[in-house]
Amino acid sequence: MPLALAEEVVVTPVYYHSEFFLLLDKWAGEFGLYFSVKVLRKLRSLGKLSFNEAPRDRATWPEGEVFFRGDTVNPKEQWVYHPQYQDPTELTFTDGTMHFRVKAETADEWAYLYLDPQEYNWGDYSWQMKFRRMTPFQEYAFNFRYVDFDNRYRYRFEDDLLFFDSKIRGKWRCHGRMPFPMAMGAWYDLRIDTRGDLHRCYVNGVLMMENREGSIPRGSISIVLWEIDSKTDCVAEVGPALVKKLV
Repeated sequence: MPLALAEEVVVTPVYYHSEFFLLLDKWAGEFGLYFSVKVLRKLRSLGKLSFNEAPRDRATWPEGEVFFRGDTVNPKEQWVYHPQYQDPTELTFTDGTMHFRVKAETADEWAYLYLDPQEYNWGDYSWQMKFRRMTPFQEYAFNFRYVDFDNRYRYRFEDDLLFFDSKIRGKWRCHGRMPFPMAMGAWYDLRIDTRGDLHRCYVNGVLMMENREGSIPRGSISIVLWEIDSKTDCVAEVGPALVKKLV
């Protein structure tokens, strides 16, 4: 059976423990994934881990015109800083790459920016970028079909797991999760494709999750970092975004 903590999740094929631990070194070398003792214990508790290594799992939908590029001369002017949750002094840009450095001054620290969904209102699209984290802050979320704070989808990296969540009319729902141990400081290529009611998350060219949810037909994109422990700074970088139409 595939690893699926909700019926919407599709992750195949699956290797069980006897094969899984033989493949750890291979995956660490090929995809830059590193497994701590904490993560290995978590994987054992889950019982299995998906490895989408077949060529069909690397296939993507055809692409069309470019909707958005984040490597323009003035990328800062393209993004909207959330008036409550994004301190302008905690975000800088270098050739379109975002540098987040959020100080842990309270028990509710955020980074939060988005493209105005009134101006950037897409249906079927692919959002591509690279990202990395330099500190173990709690939540690293990439929101798509973003309408506003209370209506959006997201792929979320947290606690060595990858989640797919929806927020509809202010109510969160976690549709599924899978193990994703992330190395501090390592760059990852991220691709989020959304077409119709089907959504896909690729990391380093590998399909990690496929989910079905059709409540939000259109929207833009948003990036959110979050920490609540009052001691961990949110330090991360996101490369220039490329958004292309899916056909």
